[in-house]
Amino acid sequence: MEVLKKSRFYGPDVILIFRQGQYLVEKTYRNKALPIRALGRVLVQWERFIYSRLAKVQGIPRVYPSGEAFTLITRYMGGENLRETSKTPDRVYFERLDALIDAMHKAGIIHLDLRNRRNYGIDPQDRPYLIDFASSIYLVRPRWLRDLFQKIDTMGFIKVKAKLNPSLLTDQEKRLLERGNILSRMWLPGLTSRVIRLFGQKGKKP
Repeated sequence: MEVLKKSRFYGPDVILIFRQGQYLVEKTYRNKALPIRALGRVLVQWERFIYSRLAKVQGIPRVYPSGEAFTLITRYMGGENLRETSKTPDRVYFERLDALIDAMHKAGIIHLDLRNRRNYGIDPQDRPYLIDFASSIYLVRPRWLRDLFQKIDTMGFIKVKAKLNPSLLTDQEKRLLERGNILSRMWLPGLTSRVIRLFGQKGKKP
């Protein structure tokens, strides 16, 4: 048994386990306080539903029976996540990842946390996979809202690509990245924090 993610009091324990000849990932609220465990039960059921919509998409872990409503068990995909990898993902990887995200969207699933490089995997054969659908949504209609949320996913993907291998960005992706950066700078909470930091720096003695 190996801890894959440091647990917080409100979050699940994420553990690598070995069962029936294979490695699996156990995401469980089993040892949490009752209120957290009750919420975890809802979150696990929702994530299990999301995975069911993606069962035919290559690059999404398979879900296994857990026997507990507050525990989710998925296939361990191996390799590394893009936050911790020492590899530089190449063009083929990002083309496959783009196709994977497109297949996810066609299934009606929007991830909503694709800025987080820990949610991207690169398996031992250098193929991409996606994990952690706890904050994902299933949305088909209205079309305008679906397209808006899918664009949020796309922007997250582009930011990761720009971070890890910016030379692969297409002209369209560069334009979207710049547009996203402008919107981020205009976003009120971020703008407020920058103003506070600016005045704080001005107030410092040389």
